[in-house]
Parts: sequence; C-alpha cells; structure tokens
Amino acid sequence: MQKQINKLFTEKEINILKSLIGQKIDKIRHDRFDYTNTSFRRITFFVGDKVYELLNEAEETDFMWDDYGEEAVAVFKFSEIEDKGMDYKYGFDNYPAQIETPINDVIKDIIVIEDNVKAYDYKTKALVSEYDYVKGIIIELNHSKYCFNRGIWFSEEIAINKGQEPESKIGNIDNDWEWGEDRYSINTRTFRSLK
Repeated sequence: MQKQINKLFTEKEINILKSLIGQKIDKIRHDRFDYTNTSFRRITFFVGDKVYELLNEAEETDFMWDDYGEEAVAVFKFSEIEDKGMDYKYGFDNYPAQIETPINDVIKDIIVIEDNVKAYDYKTKALVSEYDYVKGIIIELNHSKYCFNRGIWFSEEIAINKGQEPESKIGNIDNDWEWGEDRYSINTRTFRSLK
C-alpha cells in the first residue's frame, strides 16, 4: 500500500491548461446525452486551430487499504491531440455516439478541482495513506461556466454541467468515501484558479 498517492495534473498538463486562458473555445465533443449528462472517458475541446482532450481513464494503483491491494482508480489527464473525428460505434447508420456542442466564447479562467483524502487507522489514529487527485475542471467563460467532473473516485464517466454555478452539482467530498470499521478519513476539496 502506498503511503502517498499523487494523481494530480502534471506541470505539463497545468501549463497546457493555463495556455488556454484568453483563447476562444469553439466547441466541445462528447457522448450523446441519451440518458445522462455524462461522457465516457473523454471530452474533446476545440480551441482556435488546436484540439485538446480531457481523458478520464482507470489506472491500477496500490491503494489506500492493504486488505484489498491494488484498486482501479480513475485519473484525469489533459493533452493536446490530433482530432480523432466523430465516434460512430453504435446505433443506426449516421447516428453518432458523440455530438458536438458549440460554445464560441472566450476562456476567462480555468479552475482545477483537487481533492485530498487522508486515511487514518481507527485504533491508532495513525495516518495510513494520503490520496491527492483531480475531481474535475471548471472552464469559466464570459457568459457562463462549464464544469467537467468525475462522480466517485473510480468512475470513468465525466459529468458535464453548464451555468453560473455548475460546481454546485458536484456533491460533497465526504459522500465519495465509505470506510470499513478499521479506517476513517479527513477529506478536503480545493478550487485552484489557473489565472
């Protein structure tokens, strides 16, 4: 079991996100909202003449409880990519798995939502493990905000919410964690502006 688990954005990813501030975002590509406002594993961003991807992919991690060993945790990654085109994997002919939502607004700020979970042993009160991870990002535009966040720590789905306070739909960090009789945690959520 790892004592310190860091699944935050890398310095390179933070620099890419910072470089988007002040630029116009044309559109995003995501899964259809047939049942929920979520996109499985990825969202594509079209900013100027470049294409970026927010990927939410499971990684095996030597996790916070030693009686289970490795656990698949979802990890956000952000990178510049080549456009992969529209996904037509299911449905009838010309019925895409994905749609494109026009935005056409300037990015004023990008806020990274970072969660910190400190797991303790009930009996000894000793710190067992600490987990830092990205819960999501908020893109603040001139006229609204978009929030892209994961639900529970192992989910590969990305919820998409738009409005003046879309982060209010994320939920409480304490509800993300259910512990057994031998562990408890102290959880902290931070909203970090990249401006």
